[in-house]
Amino acid sequence: MDERELANHIVELIDHAAHRNHVQRVTAVRLAVGGRRAVDLWQLSRTFKRATKGTVAQGARLAVEILPIGHHCRNCGADFKSVKLEPACPKCHHPHTEATGGEELRLLDIEADEGGPAESAHPKTKHPSSQK
Repeated sequence: MDERELANHIVELIDHAAHRNHVQRVTAVRLAVGGRRAVDLWQLSRTFKRATKGTVAQGARLAVEILPIGHHCRNCGADFKSVKLEPACPKCHHPHTEATGGEELRLLDIEADEGGPAESAHPKTKHPSSQK
């Protein structure tokens, strides 16, 4: 999934979450991406900005958290997380481990203004969204 497809998918998830929660304007989006996904964060940010035009998320801030990669040691059987693609096992130092995760994509939450312009003085609230 390239940055354009990812941004469009995020906007689709935001639209569904906003509709379910009766949200009129999304101000921030927090996304978690697995460490094995090759994502250009600068390009994703630019593409997200374009993809949100004309939606409830137009002008929303995008925050992306890169998740560590789950690994399994072929030698001792230990399971561990690492930010490296091919780390040695921290328990037995065996150089051959296999990735067991790192492809995740989760919309963690959205921040929204409650109601319309007349209620803009109310504090912002966070709405947890569905995970994909």
